[in-house]
Amino acid sequence: MAKIWKDNIKSESFWLRSLFMVLFLVIYRLVDVLVLLVAISQWLYMLLTGDASSSLSRFAGGLGAYVAQIINYLSYNTEEKPFPFTDWPQTRAIESRSSIESSESES
Repeated sequence: MAKIWKDNIKSESFWLRSLFMVLFLVIYRLVDVLVLLVAISQWLYMLLTGDASSSLSRFAGGLGAYVAQIINYLSYNTEEKPFPFTDWPQTRAIESRSSIESSESES
């Protein structure tokens, strides 16, 4: 057991991953603040126009997918580093608010 521990401590890949983990923890906290700003912006937009902003919704969907990538990397579910080391995550199309409301009223 002690030999395995010593080998891990001397491993360059362990320390490199540790450095990337610290970097992505900092990025995660910044994205957390950005999500708060998007939520407030979306709330204000809804207050002023009566409808949600589709561009803000798409951006928020991308942020959500990015956060998922970061969490998967930090929890060792993947070895693939998140953006900017890979492409920005693709998000599926989000239904518009009006189509959701119309399907609810039909039910």
